[in-house]
Amino acid sequence: MPNSEWNIFMDLLRAGLWEKDLRLAESPDPAFWNTMLQHSRNQAVAGLLLRGITHLPKEQLPPSGIRMKLLAEADYIERRNIQVNLVEAEVLEHFEKGGVVAQVMKGSRAAKHYANPMMRESGDIDLYIPKEYFQKACELVPKARKSPDGSAVFTHGGVIVELHGRYYDLHLPLSKLPPVPSVTGELLLYSSHILKHALGSGIGLKQLCDMARALTMTEGTYDKKEFEAILVRSRLMRWHNMLCSLLVSDLELDPVYCLDNFKQGDAEPLRKIIRESGSFGSASESRIKAIQSGSTLAKKTNTTITFIKRLPFSMKIAPGEALATIRELISGNISR
Repeated sequence: MPNSEWNIFMDLLRAGLWEKDLRLAESPDPAFWNTMLQHSRNQAVAGLLLRGITHLPKEQLPPSGIRMKLLAEADYIERRNIQVNLVEAEVLEHFEKGGVVAQVMKGSRAAKHYANPMMRESGDIDLYIPKEYFQKACELVPKARKSPDGSAVFTHGGVIVELHGRYYDLHLPLSKLPPVPSVTGELLLYSSHILKHALGSGIGLKQLCDMARALTMTEGTYDKKEFEAILVRSRLMRWHNMLCSLLVSDLELDPVYCLDNFKQGDAEPLRKIIRESGSFGSASESRIKAIQSGSTLAKKTNTTITFIKRLPFSMKIAPGEALATIRELISGNISR
């Protein structure tokens, strides 16, 4: 995609992310709006793109035919959110009645940080179940199937629900990680989740928007020195600085919301992964083919190949997590 088109896309995304008015330097060709929408889908930020378009002056709005398509897209995103929120409430109530403690991961917790939560696109429901409750949770959902990574997966009300016995996408002892729930824990979860998929199948702008909104809305509610110490212990400071550098440069996050000693760095390697892969590889032709094949082996093979290609990036930015993931690949326990 030409840089001018990508720049317009990012202008609209930022307008939707921060709910601010926008006037484009140039009005895109009518045919471009379809391409714009497709790329927003690849990045899982169609809702934010639509919010950004509402902040354009009347003379720069898309043609009426495109506007109708965009309205239909917005309606679908909102209805999907309503459905997912309803299922989430039902599942949590079911576990609560059964005496199981469950903690929502990402999803609705991330959406609460947005000015318009209903325009954050919903995916699956991820729930953290502490180790002492996990077996009981599985018994309460007999239709759940075990995944290679140890999680339990089932479908309820047309929504996939995943039960995780591990809250963080990190290979560290719990003693080195912040408690759950906590603001510091939530921020570490978002950062490590982005890292996990950047090392493998790919990551989209949706998760980066989650991080930007979370950092903004939780400012002043957690100890930044404590968060920095956790990142140092986790050997993730280099990674987190690159992530925040991209949030500042591309999403216009105010640096004041980063760590106190934040210094802008080179974020191009991460930017390249996002543009080429999209959300969990949705912009990658090889990933699309692997998913369409319906073969679990094909998906695992694609993830392994992608991970190997990204090893130079992985070993430089987060060698500890890269080596731990290699061990998972060798043992056949890779989850995606």
